[in-house]
Amino acid sequence: TNCVHCKTCDIRDPYGIINWVPPEGGGGPKYKLM
Repeated sequence: TNCVHCKTCDIRDPYGIINWVPPEGGGGPKYKLM
């Protein structure tokens, strides 16, 4: 997926339509070159 787990979609959703939950593990993206 293209999600980087920044939670912007949850912050920019004033009506609460998007239910954001952390992915399994909760570790976030694992960038190899950063």
